[in-house]
Amino acid sequence: MDDLVCLSPPERVRRWARLLDQVDTRLRDRADGRVDWVRLKLTLIRKGRAMEVYSASEAAVRTAAFVAELHREGIADEVAEVLPSAEELVRACLAEIPIPPERVLTRGVLDDLDVDAIRTSRQAKILVEAAEQHRARLRDGRLAAELRSWSSLKPRLV
Repeated sequence: MDDLVCLSPPERVRRWARLLDQVDTRLRDRADGRVDWVRLKLTLIRKGRAMEVYSASEAAVRTAAFVAELHREGIADEVAEVLPSAEELVRACLAEIPIPPERVLTRGVLDDLDVDAIRTSRQAKILVEAAEQHRARLRDGRLAAELRSWSSLKPRLV
């Protein structure tokens, strides 16, 4: 992994993606050792963030999507001991939303904005959608309310 630091950012991302794909294949092919494979994938996502393969928001989305997939596939209970909680996943996603709720703009207004404003809106929508995958498992009422608030704003995001 240390050799990845020497690569250009695009090549680093490609190599990291291949590594994660290999872990996914092993995770699905082998029932034995799944906890270790899940732990490895979560560690690789965190390490990818530390090595600047991913931004903090990309790491939050990747982690949320991975855990949601494990739940959909019925694997989550088997590896629950190493999974982040719904609260951790939702908090991580909501913390990375680059705009406060009161600054969310309507789609019509976005037509007149610069690319950065549109990109920010899109990033917020992706993060909200990633967090929403864990809504049913939330126990923290305040966090659930915050997610509902963001979900209600989602139609206004690009």
